Amino acid sequence: MDRTAEFRRWKAQCLSKADLSRKGSVDEDVVELVQLLNGREPYFTTSSCAGRIILLDGDINGFEVQKQNRCWLLVTHKPCVKDDVIAALKKANGDAILKFEPLILHVQCRQLQDAQILHSLAIDSGFRNSGITVGKREKTMLKKFANPGLDDL
Repeated sequence: MDRTAEFRRWKAQCLSKADLSRKGSVDEDVVELVQLLNGREPYFTTSSCAGRIILLDGDINGFEVQKQNRCWLLVTHKPCVKDDVIAALKKANGDAILKFEPLILHVQCRQLQDAQILHSLAIDSGFRNSGITVGKREKTMLKKFANPGLDDL
């Protein structure tokens, strides 16, 4: 099977699957971007998050904050209000961790050249934490483009 046909098969397969994220759907603030990318021949998104605030029950293991096997006291993809944070903290069994995760978007690209175009757009838009990976079977991913640096705000 040629690479273009294989890419089309991967894209059709990925886009036909149910959303297995904890939320179960694409975040409202990135729906248009996800649809735009998925509507272009050389791209499809494999995961996305518009950014979120999470309040987790429990302490930190070293410097790494693990989300697995923890109680999520609060999760929001919008700015949160003090009353929601206080109500969530009352459910904590001890310490709690407040975590901010910026925009993350994983895009599989048909060819390295397609990834380079998208990567350049991301970098030029201020998303400096972007990168390209080439994996098994030559799957090319714009691995993520995340928040612009603080000095860009």
